[in-house]
Amino acid sequence: MPSNQERDRRYAALRAMMQENGYHALILAGNAEAMQRGYIRYVADWRLWGGKGFAVLPLAGEPSLVLGAGSQSYWAKQVSWIDDIRAAQNMVVMVGQVIHALGLERVAIGVVGLAQVMLHGDMMALSGALPDASLSDATDVVDGIMAIRSAEEIALQTETYRSVAQAHARLETAFKPGRSERAVMAEAVQLLAEQGCLDGIAHLTHGAPPFLRPPTDRIIAADDVIKVSLEFAGPTGYWVELSAVYSFRPPTARELRYLETAVQAISRIQAILRPGAEGRAVTQVVEATFAEAGWRVTGRGLWDGHLIGLNVIRPPFGLIDNTALFRENMVFNVHPGLVVDDDGFGIFVQDNLVVKPSGALALGEFAHRWRVLS
Repeated sequence: MPSNQERDRRYAALRAMMQENGYHALILAGNAEAMQRGYIRYVADWRLWGGKGFAVLPLAGEPSLVLGAGSQSYWAKQVSWIDDIRAAQNMVVMVGQVIHALGLERVAIGVVGLAQVMLHGDMMALSGALPDASLSDATDVVDGIMAIRSAEEIALQTETYRSVAQAHARLETAFKPGRSERAVMAEAVQLLAEQGCLDGIAHLTHGAPPFLRPPTDRIIAADDVIKVSLEFAGPTGYWVELSAVYSFRPPTARELRYLETAVQAISRIQAILRPGAEGRAVTQVVEATFAEAGWRVTGRGLWDGHLIGLNVIRPPFGLIDNTALFRENMVFNVHPGLVVDDDGFGIFVQDNLVVKPSGALALGEFAHRWRVLS
């Protein structure tokens, strides 16, 4: 788990931001969805495994965590950073009571996850419980703090990377003609679960377009080209996305050329992914690399990347109109998203890059190569 020193660093950074923005408290919303549980994890080191929750971090004083009645509240009291755990059927009413007890019902309060996480009804109820408070959206400024990783956070995310890389190594021996997709992918998921990676998706495809899907009872054939993406959070909540392509024969010239082009694009992105680079620079590099390689691009499967951390997808995104700036020690998940030719062929090559002044560094040494299985 993250250290007490990491906890204190986070609280200090959040409170410095609160002072700068005139907030007397933050109300952080979360639920168990992969892109929405990170705010609670950041301040409480609590993994929401179902439902929703709220944390209150005052500018001065101890934080509170409001969860539903039942096992989450019980276990949060045992392991969370926060001592004041409130169990409530109506969590929003309880949040209001916490704010009143702090004497902050008439001051400026930042709400984190206002547009992306909180239900409209909960926000209306919160406004009703705190009619004299000045509530405003603090999501972007908190995202900015969370995006800059400490050395400890990078080390924790690197642990997840190693686990996911090991799961891919397991797949190299598990894939066999005649086995079902579900049976094979279950081996990777089991390994990850044994290492504490309990949240994530293990998707694959065997078609020309790179659109991934959950495994089925389909039987793997000897002529399959199998593209796999493993997106998992480790035991401390940090996500990575890592992909690989497998077959039982050598790749065709076209297949290998596409993979090499995508890997070259990622290498070029590493070189430009420095503090001050714009989000759109990622897509500009991808498009230029595919154009120089002579590909006839016919579409886009998805954007070319996004920040990744305690929430699996956060801005800046690799989109052509994105002018958000990268900063040192952001972790960016890159996956060139272009498809080519009439069949929309593509392979998602994913990696996780730490932004540095001299160019981005990968979290690990996973090899992006075509894996030919025996």
